[in-house]
Amino acid sequence: MGSDICKREPHTGGESSGPSRRVDLAAREATRVGMLMVAPAVIITAALVIYPLATGFETSLRSGDTAVGGQPRFVGLGNYGDVLSSSTGRDAIAHTLVYVALAVTLELALGLIVAVALHRVFRGRGIVLAILILPWALPSVVSGVLWRRVFDPDSGLLNSMLAQLHLVSHPHVWLASRGWALVFITLVHVWGVLPLVSLILIAGLQSIPDEVYSASAVDGATPLRQFRYITLPLLGPSIAVALTVGTVWAIKIFDEIYVLNGTALNTRSILMEVYNTTFVNADFVHGTAFAFILTVVTVLFAAIYAVALGRSRT
Repeated sequence: MGSDICKREPHTGGESSGPSRRVDLAAREATRVGMLMVAPAVIITAALVIYPLATGFETSLRSGDTAVGGQPRFVGLGNYGDVLSSSTGRDAIAHTLVYVALAVTLELALGLIVAVALHRVFRGRGIVLAILILPWALPSVVSGVLWRRVFDPDSGLLNSMLAQLHLVSHPHVWLASRGWALVFITLVHVWGVLPLVSLILIAGLQSIPDEVYSASAVDGATPLRQFRYITLPLLGPSIAVALTVGTVWAIKIFDEIYVLNGTALNTRSILMEVYNTTFVNADFVHGTAFAFILTVVTVLFAAIYAVALGRSRT
C-alpha cells in the first residue's frame, strides 16, 4: 500500500508540472505579443518626441553663431545662464509664478464650491453643467477675443459698467498697469480652466460613498466637520489631479496673453518669452534653453504634487 503511494507521487508531480509549464509558455507568448504591439507606438514616440527633445537639448548647449554663418561652439549651460540673467527672462519667470499662484488658488477654491454645489442631483442640473462646460469648450483664443471687448478702454463693458455706477470718472486702460493686467489675464485664464477643475472634483465627490456621511451624521458630525474630516481627505487624489492640471495649464499660458496684451513686457510669461526669443528674434539657442527651463519647472511642480499626494495617503 505504502509502495503504491510512493509510486504515484512522482506521477502526480509530473502532471502538475505540465500545466504550469504551459502557463509559463502562454505568459511569455502573451508578453512577446504585447511587446510587438506596443513597439510601433514606442518607435513613433521616439521619432516624434524623444529625438526632437535630444536634438533640442543639444542645440541649447551650443552657441548661436550659425545664424551669422559661423560654426557652433559648445558652451555648456552658458545659454541657460544668459536666459536666467536677462531682465526679460527674470520678469517672465516672475509673471509665470504669479499666474500659477493666482490661477491655481482661484481654480481650486472656486472649483470646490462649484463641485459641492453640483454634487447633489437637482432639477436643471444638466443645464447648469452644460453652461459650466461652455467656457472650457471655447478655444482660448476665442475667449481672449471675447474678454478683450470687456477690457477695451474705449467701448469696453467694464469701463461702461463702472461709469454707469459712477465708480470711475474716465475710461481706464486696464491692461496698461502691470498689476491689473496680470490679475485680469489670470481671471480670463481661470474662466476657461475652472470647468475642467470642477468636473474633476465632482467626479471625486461622486466616488465617496454616502454611507460614510450617514455614519458620521449618526455620530453627531456637522456638515462643516464632515467636509473637513471626510470630504477633503477622501478628495485628496482628485485635488492632486486638479492641482496638476491647473498648474500645467497656468505654466503654459500663452493665448490669453497674446490676444489681450500681445507681447508687452508687463505681462509676458515664460512661454511667451520662448515664442518671442525663438520666432521673433530668431534666437533659437536661447529660445530652446528657455523652453527646457519651462519643462523643468513643470516637472518640478508635478513631482511636488506627486510626493505630497503620496505622503497624504500614508
